[in-house]
Amino acid sequence: MDANRVFARMVPLLLLLNAAPATVEAQSAVDFSPEWNVLYGRAEFEQADRMLDAYLRKLTAAVEAEHEGAIATVKNTADLERFQTAARERLRAAVGALPGRSPLNSHVTGTLDRGDYFVEKLLFESRPRFYVTANVYVPRRVKAPFPAVLANVGHWGAGKAYPDYQRLAMYLARRGFLVLVYDLPGMGERVESWDPVFRRPIIHPGTSEYFVTTEHGLAAGRTILTSGNLVSYLLWDALRGLDYLESRNDVDGKRIAVTGISGGGWLTELLTAYDPRVRVAIPVCYGGCIADNLFRASMTVADVDALIAPRPLLMMEATGDSRSSVAEKRRRHELVARLYEVAGAAERTQFRIFDGPHGFTDAMFPVAYSWLTRWLPGIAADSVEEPRTALETEADLAATLTGQVRTSIGGETLSSLNRARFRGLRAGAAAPAGREQWQRWQARLRRTISGKIALPSSAEPLQANTLVRADKGAYTLEKLVYYSEPGIYVPALLLLPRSVKPAPGIIFVNDNGKSAGGVVERYLRPLVEAGRAVLAIDVRGAGETGQELVKDYADLGTGEEAGRFYSALRVGRNVLGMRAYDVLRAVDYLEARKEVQRGAVAAVGSGSGGLLVLYAAALDDRIRSAAVTGALLSYASIVEGEIFSHPLSDFVQDALQEFDLPDLAALVAPRPLLLLNPVDEAQRLAGEKLATGVYRRSAGVYAMLGAGGNFTVRYADSPAGILESWKDVTSAK
Repeated sequence: MDANRVFARMVPLLLLLNAAPATVEAQSAVDFSPEWNVLYGRAEFEQADRMLDAYLRKLTAAVEAEHEGAIATVKNTADLERFQTAARERLRAAVGALPGRSPLNSHVTGTLDRGDYFVEKLLFESRPRFYVTANVYVPRRVKAPFPAVLANVGHWGAGKAYPDYQRLAMYLARRGFLVLVYDLPGMGERVESWDPVFRRPIIHPGTSEYFVTTEHGLAAGRTILTSGNLVSYLLWDALRGLDYLESRNDVDGKRIAVTGISGGGWLTELLTAYDPRVRVAIPVCYGGCIADNLFRASMTVADVDALIAPRPLLMMEATGDSRSSVAEKRRRHELVARLYEVAGAAERTQFRIFDGPHGFTDAMFPVAYSWLTRWLPGIAADSVEEPRTALETEADLAATLTGQVRTSIGGETLSSLNRARFRGLRAGAAAPAGREQWQRWQARLRRTISGKIALPSSAEPLQANTLVRADKGAYTLEKLVYYSEPGIYVPALLLLPRSVKPAPGIIFVNDNGKSAGGVVERYLRPLVEAGRAVLAIDVRGAGETGQELVKDYADLGTGEEAGRFYSALRVGRNVLGMRAYDVLRAVDYLEARKEVQRGAVAAVGSGSGGLLVLYAAALDDRIRSAAVTGALLSYASIVEGEIFSHPLSDFVQDALQEFDLPDLAALVAPRPLLLLNPVDEAQRLAGEKLATGVYRRSAGVYAMLGAGGNFTVRYADSPAGILESWKDVTSAK
């Protein structure tokens, strides 16, 4: 449904509101809360900083219950076949398109002779010039062809050289299994942000083994915008690992198993569900980095596990993982184990818990070996005494000359592959020519964006409570909350000028909160003194309903705000969309206040708040003018650049398949729109030449509509300059 029609339908509902606030504390009552704080000290809002998290948990529980309910309805083999057929289609749609198979161009760059096994240092190309570094542990005690194990590495910087993987591979190779351990992008020899001078990842100080999560978080941000997820790239490397094993003369292609720890455990689940060539799966302490998961409401982890049945599945956990996580995995396994019973194969799955840290512990090795020999026949029972063997160094296991692909042979990266994909998507984009074509384009794109950010198609009558009203001399201050939707309240400050007649309204959205950085004194008070009614809001998860979102660079991809972003995607929602909806509900609120002039609501936003204002103005004509300050110039800059520093909650899944931020600006036309101090992917001022170039098509739409003067890119280097710019655009007719 067109966004304008959606919000037009809201207006009769809004008229149900009284012109006066629903509840108001006595004007003479003393307000003991901090001057610009609305919720502090009120029992009903004591969990305000966890409101959004609780809301997302509720949505997540509902989605998971729905999917698990569908699994529970499987009663016989016919049901199982129908369920898996449908789930397999959903899985392939969730992963997305994969490339065609190209030559692996595999070659061994060196060999380590270790007596009863030897180690090959391997390079192969999962895509043209996208190099995968690996080690192959080849048995000597038994004759080929060998059963093989593909080992997906979890989020450890050492990659294939991580001790758990070395010990596992040596253990299995001594007993007759060929083992392929490979580096995923961002680890081992495939660090994509490698600094050759300091010999560490640029994006991490190098003090933690887990810098891989930062690399994957940033890669996920880019791929989210183009293809919807990062996991399709990781899965493809794993699939090509299977291809490589099948290509070897010393491997029995009918006896291939997969294992992995942590994120490698999750990839083990996914690969086994996706590819029937995997005969046995052993995920260990599975789950891993959030950025590597699937983010579609159509597919849950339980669905993935259900696709493995009835192939042998051993799921192993450790007491070093959180009790709640292990308990949840046990519960999920019990659900999936029912499918094995339906298939008459109950003995083919087990769930085991071992004492020890997060990882593949020594106690797990004989259990894994026993499971493999049970379901991949041809290997004798274990009679090998495991010697104490020194681990190899990363340098000894390196397949490249320098120990890093980027400095040895170069080639493609996740960034360059995603960049090429993006350029293909945008190749056919064309500007609307003429007013009639623009109107059709506008209607279509508004529907598309409304769907992408998951705006509700209808709304409940807005509920609002004014908690405090105070006389501030030159203006009246109201502290209030309004409820965007059930379970979501938005704290706000309403500054009303001393005026008899209704005043023009301004909605103010600041990314760090409605009063952060002294904005009330610097900007809001001058605006109300200039005759504007100003409503400053904290969108859900920000300001009073948020926490410190980004503590360091790693938090951009793996912190609490990133977690909210991913949680929303899992349930078919989007954090930016939910927050933009809060802004649209603020329009509803001001339109219903008798002190505010109808049809005269403007919006001003700063930082991420500016992005929310741009989305809201693009979708709702009731915002008669907008000022977007210090906001991201374009999503394309995220993909084209190497490093970005914008929170993932500013992003929209698959956005670049349909639109970019300049398209939003064109949707605002012909209403006044100011882009003030736009920034690039790294939060640097973009520069007027760059900004006007990126927004050339937007400016062209304004000119075509005869409103060229209503679109402005401007720079201001002082609070006074920013304030005057805001006044200019919000007073435009």
